Amino acid sequence: MAILNINIENADEKTLIKYNEIFAALIKVGGLSGVKNGKTIIHFNHQGDFMGVQLDYWPYRRRKKIK
Repeated sequence: MAILNINIENADEKTLIKYNEIFAALIKVGGLSGVKNGKTIIHFNHQGDFMGVQLDYWPYRRRKKIK
């Protein structure tokens, strides 16, 4: 198991817990390194609370036909 250390200046405990939840979700679903030719969308509600991660990519796409 690897440990990732990020230094965030002037962040309170509540903010650090929020960031930890977001990063953990992104890593778990492959949103940081598992999406190729697509995008990762982080969703928040109207109060700014983290709600989820959406992955948008094509797992299969027909390539140009070879003539």
